Amino acid sequence: MTTKQEEYLHYDECIASLNRAWWILQKLRETQQRDAITASAFRFALVEYAKPYTGSDGVHRNRKKRNSYKLLPPPGLSAEDLELHTYILTLRDQVLAHSDLTWKDAAVYINRYGGDLHAIIASNKELPLPDIDAVIGLTERTLDIMYSEKNQRLEDLGGTVSC
Repeated sequence: MTTKQEEYLHYDECIASLNRAWWILQKLRETQQRDAITASAFRFALVEYAKPYTGSDGVHRNRKKRNSYKLLPPPGLSAEDLELHTYILTLRDQVLAHSDLTWKDAAVYINRYGGDLHAIIASNKELPLPDIDAVIGLTERTLDIMYSEKNQRLEDLGGTVSC
C-alpha cells in the first residue's frame, strides 16, 4: 500500500467512525429507554465521534515516527459547532477514555465515625453530556464536508488502483 492509499484509508476510517456515531445517536434518539445501556451507548457514540481527531497509526505513519494520522476539525464549522466539537474531544480525553482527576474539581474529607476512618469525596462537577440532537447535527454537517473531501481524495488517487 502506498502512502497516498494509506492516507485515503485513514480518511475513510474516519468517516466510518463518524457514521457509527451517527447511527448509534439515531437509535438512541428513537428509544424512550433511559438506563445504563443507553447511557453507555451515548458515551460510546461520543468516543466514536472523537476517534477521527485522535492519533492513528499506519505503516507509513505511526507514533514511533511521531507522525501518526490526525484529522483536524473540518473547515466551515460555525463557532457553536466548533465549541461542541471541542467539548466532545475534551470529554473523550478527560472523562470517557481516561479518568482525569482535574475534571472532577474534587476535595477529600477524612473523619472518624464509630472508630473507623472514612473518606468523603465531594465534587463540584457533574458529567454534563451534550444534547443528542446537537451532536447528531454536528456529525451530519461534518460528514457532509468529509464526503466532498473524500471524493476529491479519491480523484487524487486516480491511477493508483491496486487489487
